[in-house]
Amino acid sequence: MALCTTCVLTACAGDGSGLDENGRPVTESGGGTLQPNFQSIQDNVFTPVCTVCHAGAAAPLGLRLDEGSSYALLVNASSVEVPSLHRVEPGNPDSSYLIQKLEGIAAVGGRMPLNQPPLPQETIAVIRQWITDGAQNSTGVGGSAKSRFEMVKLTAISPGRNEIVPAPVRDVIITSNVELDTSLLQSNLIELRASGGDGNFDSGNEREVPVDATVRSDLPTVLAITPRLAPLAADSYELRISGTDPVAMADMRALPIDGDGDGAPGGDFVLRFTVEMTQ
Repeated sequence: MALCTTCVLTACAGDGSGLDENGRPVTESGGGTLQPNFQSIQDNVFTPVCTVCHAGAAAPLGLRLDEGSSYALLVNASSVEVPSLHRVEPGNPDSSYLIQKLEGIAAVGGRMPLNQPPLPQETIAVIRQWITDGAQNSTGVGGSAKSRFEMVKLTAISPGRNEIVPAPVRDVIITSNVELDTSLLQSNLIELRASGGDGNFDSGNEREVPVDATVRSDLPTVLAITPRLAPLAADSYELRISGTDPVAMADMRALPIDGDGDGAPGGDFVLRFTVEMTQ
């Protein structure tokens, strides 16, 4: 089960930590049966094995596989190495770059995990089955009964709030705890600004960065906000999603986001982060 998908989309081999002699992840419970659902794959593969490499701002190729980030960065997300393919293509494991890397048939790079024993075929088969079944999110986020009584909250997945990440940045990924009314995206609710090099956003030299917003999944809603002209270069950035009149991002009940986190509907969601040149 050594699914260092980390390794899936990069040359990160990992050191084999968390694996038994057969390349299977060792869990705290001393074992367990991998099931074809996302929570099981997260608990038994991504968390114990892949986060050795793929976690935090320095995750290779921006692929974070920690719980809370991995689904948004895998499902319907374009591979960096082969952009024509999704890392996970729901319903189509053969076209999923994740599977191609695990099976050693990808057009770029070697089989993953690199320089480690191949994953057992039964492990790959379970991951294949999850993708064949639609690559649903089974973590209990979004769409639950209690979501009817929750404030609508957005979370920055990559980059995270106030993070410093290496250039270039191709997407800003935002998730919601409930299903959003994504038809509202046509109302220009999202604004991305570059600081102009001084790290401030009130100096008068800021510049607007045109973006497109793509919905990767509904439950929970995952938004990929992509610079229209080119990946983000070195600078500080401010992303703002409107939660105030005249038009606010809202859920399917028309309840505006709690963008400012004060426990009440309304307020803009603001994410600031810095992109640095790679050495």
